[in-house]
Amino acid sequence: MTMTIYHDPACGTSRNVLVMLRQSGEEPEVIEYLKTPPSCR
Repeated sequence: MTMTIYHDPACGTSRNVLVMLRQSGEEPEVIEYLKTPPSCR
């Protein structure tokens, strides 16, 4: 199963979550939502 995180590199909480996921052995798909906002659909 692929894990996706909508990430803001300027946000400390978002950075911490990404570090915790990687330390647990997961490598999520990272989408910087400020650069690539989700569509309405």
